Amino acid sequence: MFGRTYAFVGLERVSGTAAYDITRPPTPTFAGYFSNRDADGDVEAGTAGDLGPEGVLFVRASDSPTKSPLLLVGNEVSGTTTIWSIGR
Repeated sequence: MFGRTYAFVGLERVSGTAAYDITRPPTPTFAGYFSNRDADGDVEAGTAGDLGPEGVLFVRASDSPTKSPLLLVGNEVSGTTTIWSIGR
């Protein structure tokens, strides 16, 4: 993606996803963190956002309906799917 190689890591306990640039595997660099968890929300009421990212799938821009790279995340606890658009 954008001439780089990234690893996306679902952080199940904190309900976030981290991105690392692993273009040079011996020296990975942190590229970002994203989450839409609402700490003030109620899990039972469905207002806590997406919880427990379990499965992560990268979709290349050429395969994306938006023509932008996407990251699809299946969330075990909330039973939801998050679609993140990946930009530069």
